[in-house]
Amino acid sequence: MKNGLLVIALFLNSVSAHAKMPLGKNIDDSLARCKNVASATQDISECYQTAMKAWDVELNNQYKLLLNDQSKIAQAKLKIAQRGWVKYKDDYFLAINAFYQQQQGTIWSLVAAETKLNVIKDKAIDLDRLRRSMDLSGE
Repeated sequence: MKNGLLVIALFLNSVSAHAKMPLGKNIDDSLARCKNVASATQDISECYQTAMKAWDVELNNQYKLLLNDQSKIAQAKLKIAQRGWVKYKDDYFLAINAFYQQQQGTIWSLVAAETKLNVIKDKAIDLDRLRRSMDLSGE
């Protein structure tokens, strides 16, 4: 558990150090490196779990940044929307599990893990895009 938190901290530290880099590129690069050295399905699964946790931390960071400097009305609406998305995500993850558990073979657990990771990653990117949508400076 401590190693996983250290890896997440390193992921996020790398992300903030390269602000011009696409959001989460270091997380994705670390996932690719992890999968390249993994020797078993369980090892690859742990790579996905670590990346998913890092993307979840990034998602929460983007959400907090988005809420900054917003009106009370905008904050309230964003909070309602985010709670709805979390409910959707939880339900969707249950559906993903049920869907892939119908299949034979260990590969399907990895397909499910990647699918779940992409749900979180896509939302983090979406929140970043929304936050930056009014920034006319191009940064």
